[in-house]
Amino acid sequence: GTGKKKFERMLMSAEEKFPGKVRAVVKFNAALAHHIMAGADVLAVTSRFEPCGLIQLQGMRYGTPCACSSTGGLVDTIIEGKTGFHMGRLSVDCNVVEPADVKKVATTLQRAIKVVGTPAYEEMVRNCMIQDLSWKGPAKNWENVLLSLGVAGGEPGVEG
Repeated sequence: GTGKKKFERMLMSAEEKFPGKVRAVVKFNAALAHHIMAGADVLAVTSRFEPCGLIQLQGMRYGTPCACSSTGGLVDTIIEGKTGFHMGRLSVDCNVVEPADVKKVATTLQRAIKVVGTPAYEEMVRNCMIQDLSWKGPAKNWENVLLSLGVAGGEPGVEG
């Protein structure tokens, strides 16, 4: 997708500086995003704020472990060492790049790259792909919570 123009310019500059090694796509293209996720060894998700997060769910469906910031739904869906890697929380100031954040991202990506191609990585890929990421479990849990309230008409199987 798109983001802050300042960072888009930085990415395009990196592409010019490192031709053939860096590619900056600064427009939304769903088909391309899915191709990238399916072909990537690791998906970096450096969100500063992510209430749920769909990108990591899509990546894991393709068997792509994620290296992600530790915020919101990313904490709930990425299991350190099993389906990906956590880099800790990043600064919420979207107008600056904190050196500490850069170090967290770099360190986490280095950890992830060391695992790629190993039996542990192959297990991570399998773990990503075999997860039940549907709403079946969460919906059933929520139904059980509501039923436990004992409200009249809240018996199982009663439709309103």
